[in-house]
Amino acid sequence: MTALPSNSDSALDAAAHSPTHTTTPAQAQARIRQEAIAWYARLCSGDATDADRAAWQRWHEAHPEHQRAWRHFDALQSMLQRVPGHLAASTLQASRRSRRRVLRGIGALVGSGAVAGLSWQLAGGQGGVRSWLADYRTGTGERRTVTLADGSELTLNTRTSVDVSMDPTRRLLVLREGEILVQTAHSLSGPGAGAKDGRPFMVHTPQGRILALGTRFTVRSEGGEGGEGADTVVSVLQDAVEIQPLQDPSRSLRLQAGQQASFNRNGMLPAQAADPALVSWLGGSLIVDGWRLEDVVRELARYRPGRLACDPAVAGLRVSGVFPLADTDKALAVITRAFPVRAAGLSRYWLTLVPV
Repeated sequence: MTALPSNSDSALDAAAHSPTHTTTPAQAQARIRQEAIAWYARLCSGDATDADRAAWQRWHEAHPEHQRAWRHFDALQSMLQRVPGHLAASTLQASRRSRRRVLRGIGALVGSGAVAGLSWQLAGGQGGVRSWLADYRTGTGERRTVTLADGSELTLNTRTSVDVSMDPTRRLLVLREGEILVQTAHSLSGPGAGAKDGRPFMVHTPQGRILALGTRFTVRSEGGEGGEGADTVVSVLQDAVEIQPLQDPSRSLRLQAGQQASFNRNGMLPAQAADPALVSWLGGSLIVDGWRLEDVVRELARYRPGRLACDPAVAGLRVSGVFPLADTDKALAVITRAFPVRAAGLSRYWLTLVPV
């Protein structure tokens, strides 16, 4: 695995001759990359079946452009594996400072209120006390799967808190903050699965409501309890869901499998094709294609303690790659080797990517 600037043009000419080409070479290449991302996410999810692997093989052998796209992922993964653990750690160490400089830096943090901000984060982030008291919660970098009373499965991603309420009239999840995968009992396979439960299955976030229609889907909300200025993003993997914004429940939008949409308290955006990267966390990876470095850093920051930021001078660098979420030190080490950036800060718990 490595991180590559996404403006590489090595496949542009070849994509123009691809039998899957329907519009421009650039659009054909982008579509093939998205297909490769979707396959990579599926095969790394832990849920891939023999049928999935056979289907991937057919896709891989269907055209040289598919093989070219897949070789990028092989190269990315190989480079990551070649980054020694001690190199990842040393790359992220702040430059050596005298005792006086370190103390001066700590004094600046205290004076700026940054320590108070970190304490706020440790005390529960945007979700506050309710997040800490939630029925189920995960810490930084943790993933957890639980089976609910009705047989449904709930998977919590990093920094997530959920309350569960089940009574004779409804099944309700309240997502305080974070990201979840829901597999309703009706959508599961195996003994006892698939049985109809007449009670509606709903997920509430600070931005609105999601009604499951016998399904498998992900929900992400970072708005905290207030919900102002934040979005909920829903991606449907199986069957369908219906979403409603909090302040306008008369409006609703149905999403089918393979679609995603975002909404806030006041409205929602139209449905669009689901981005495979949205669910790549289920396989322990962050898969990006042409993301701004600032956005990659913001996403990696969700999986590591402390503060991780990006200097505006390098925020616009475009990144494509597959990054391990369980070892963000290694992910950052690869970024610093592939781009003209370095990690600067007092320690690994307070880092900023800055120009070299």
